[in-house]
Amino acid sequence: MKDVWIVVIVLGWVAILFGAWLGWQLLRQNGRMLMRMEEIEKWLDELEFGEPYARLPNAAAETSAASDDDGRAARFGNRSLARSKINRDGLKAGTPAPDFRLPRLDGRGELSLSELLGRRVLLVFSSPSCGPCNELVPQLEEFHREHPEFELVMISKGEPKENRAKAKEQELTFPVVLQQHWEISRLYAMFATPIAYLIDESGIIIQDVAAGVEPIRALLREAAKGTSRSTAVR
Repeated sequence: MKDVWIVVIVLGWVAILFGAWLGWQLLRQNGRMLMRMEEIEKWLDELEFGEPYARLPNAAAETSAASDDDGRAARFGNRSLARSKINRDGLKAGTPAPDFRLPRLDGRGELSLSELLGRRVLLVFSSPSCGPCNELVPQLEEFHREHPEFELVMISKGEPKENRAKAKEQELTFPVVLQQHWEISRLYAMFATPIAYLIDESGIIIQDVAAGVEPIRALLREAAKGTSRSTAVR
């Protein structure tokens, strides 16, 4: 009988030790899984929002401090841009302009770039919280009114209410459409505002991206004088 109790006790301790070892292994494996999930989450967030873009002269880089709805992007504010493989230098002249379909700020349905084929388009990326963008708006509105041969479209971000208030304050008459986060900015390879692209009648980008107030003003002057020429490779 004594031998039986010894066997039971030994088996009990073996079971306890095995359970402890198994629990430790599960915890370690779970930790690895959590770390991997965090890495995947960071990767997905980078694809969606991009890391905060380096500040440009006369341009406002969109960061979480300026855009509360992009709070998740703030977690990557200290990561080096060199580590990202996402193109952040803007699209080059001769590149087909990526199509998009976004809701209009005025509530009149949606607007797509493809439906503007046959017209020259000035595409401007902006934000209601961007100081340089607000500085540029009067020139954009003047250009729109004086040059009806161009379609001027602004892609903004942020809350619709904030954008509507800003559009009313600035008395905008050209269409404004809203992207949710960075989805269209990523297609056009630059996470900053203000930036602008001039697109020809066939949907080809005429010049490299204009980034900042003064480069965009120069683009407006050149377009107004009719000196812009498509460099598309046919």
